[in-house]
Amino acid sequence: MDKRAKIIALNDQLRTTFKGGRVQMTPTVYDLEPPLRGRALCVLARYNKFDADSEHDSGVFIFAGYSFEWRIEYRCKDGIGVSSDPADDTKTLRILTLYTIAD
Repeated sequence: MDKRAKIIALNDQLRTTFKGGRVQMTPTVYDLEPPLRGRALCVLARYNKFDADSEHDSGVFIFAGYSFEWRIEYRCKDGIGVSSDPADDTKTLRILTLYTIAD
């Protein structure tokens, strides 16, 4: 598997199962009613509108009248600094953040 395919597979795993990294949300998302917040996370997990050159590391969707954006960052395992190799999950901590576009 080439590096890009490995990055996509690891990003898809985090996005669809919330495993293989850390998932966080901004205070604006957290302050939504819990059922709405939960459904927004379900929409995120099913997101599949990627461009052909995407590494499946970001996206935007509209749900329940809110515009959401999400992004995956590649950090060093200690959470400090940028990972030197996002394809290597032993060197990379993936952090998926969900926020509303108004944030």
